Amino acid sequence: MAFDMAIALFRPAIKYAMERNGHGAALGFKLDKISRGETSLIFPYKEETVGNPITGVVHGGVIVSLLDTACGCAAMTVLGTPSVTPTMDLRLDYMRPAEPYKSIYVEAKVYRKSSTVIFCRGLAWQDDREKPIAHCVANFMRVDAKSVQFRTIAATKLKRLLPWRRSRVSDVKDES
Repeated sequence: MAFDMAIALFRPAIKYAMERNGHGAALGFKLDKISRGETSLIFPYKEETVGNPITGVVHGGVIVSLLDTACGCAAMTVLGTPSVTPTMDLRLDYMRPAEPYKSIYVEAKVYRKSSTVIFCRGLAWQDDREKPIAHCVANFMRVDAKSVQFRTIAATKLKRLLPWRRSRVSDVKDES
């Protein structure tokens, strides 16, 4: 396989966005692999995400979030220009409950791309990929950079995410 410069540049940005902010950081998602049209995530078991305290099973919402996030990231990797890919539709089938105290693995793959919609499939499992916890099909809308004011967003909202842009304690004004 030939070296893919776009993916090489995209990988650290999506890894940072996934693991260091938003719900990915709150839940503890770990980006395992990213290539054109494919991503994989790992979710280490966390007691804070248990849906049923009697059984210790992870809440189903975490699994939905993992699959949606993995598919959305895979969708972004097939675009040639900076774009965002909001979820249009997500159908998830739970196959069995996740086992407590075990990590969850997720893979997502783009299987079709049109000019406006990207189609993905995702799979979540624990010990055996052939015994999935859940699988999904998802559609993502392609919103080109021309429609999104990336400069405005970067100048205002994203500054706080960049570790090298953080204010030093001496630069912070007292707001009281």
